[in-house]
Amino acid sequence: MDTATKKQERDRKAIERSNRPTRYGTRKGRRMLARAGFACLALLWADAAVSWALAPSDAAMYTNLAAILIAFPVGFWVFGNLVPATRGTVGLAEHLLDERQVSERLRAHAIAHRLGLGLLVVVFATVMSAMPGEGRASHVAGAAVLLLFFALLFSVALLPYLIIAWRLPDSPPEDEE
Repeated sequence: MDTATKKQERDRKAIERSNRPTRYGTRKGRRMLARAGFACLALLWADAAVSWALAPSDAAMYTNLAAILIAFPVGFWVFGNLVPATRGTVGLAEHLLDERQVSERLRAHAIAHRLGLGLLVVVFATVMSAMPGEGRASHVAGAAVLLLFFALLFSVALLPYLIIAWRLPDSPPEDEE
């Protein structure tokens, strides 16, 4: 057994032993975490929109600082709890998952890719519409475009986790013999 396989097996066992899924292991608990995760992503998008409208200004800078100081700690806590709450459905290697988890992961990735493509098209159209054309000057700060990029990057990376947390049903009851 190579080092990568041993690490994956240790990760699977750690997720199984984790006590966090008992708190967030139900559909209601996972949906609460997913709502908090969506709120963190929405805060990043709102931060980009505020910077788009107000940058360069002190108000945009303070809004950006407040959004980052709220979104990142809360986001790290949420996504740190989502992995064990979903029993590793996103993070573990496919051979360590059962059939139900594999099919749920494939569905979540398909939905996340569609949503990510939609976000990419909207961001591209928004940025291109603000580019200088005939007789007009660009009025978009570089910070706003950078914040749009980071909001898009985090959204694409984290949507599969949030979708799985939202859609994953409760585990079937174990057979008692």
